[in-house]
Amino acid sequence: MDIEIREKKENKLLGRQQVSCKISFEKQLPSRKEVREALCAALGVAPEVLVVQSVRGGFGVKSAKAIVHVYKDAQAAKAASRHLLVRDGLEQKKEKKKAEKKAPAKK
Repeated sequence: MDIEIREKKENKLLGRQQVSCKISFEKQLPSRKEVREALCAALGVAPEVLVVQSVRGGFGVKSAKAIVHVYKDAQAAKAASRHLLVRDGLEQKKEKKKAEKKAPAKK
């Protein structure tokens, strides 16, 4: 898997860098986990501060576009959208409590 970083933007208000890159691969589109590991190595950052926003590939094309956010620290990364953290495995999904159904009262 080859990674070409296309653009880096500094977003000081949210305390992160927004990185756009192109990923080339041989067989199939790599998983989010594989993309995270490769980008952490390419950018030289810890896995807990990198959040993958999107990975988009085209039909029949051996490349994809990825957008990732690199936060200054792990606390700033926790402020990101929760569903993205769950997708990347940085947080656990909370289980919803099911409301107990009561039997209708007899008349």
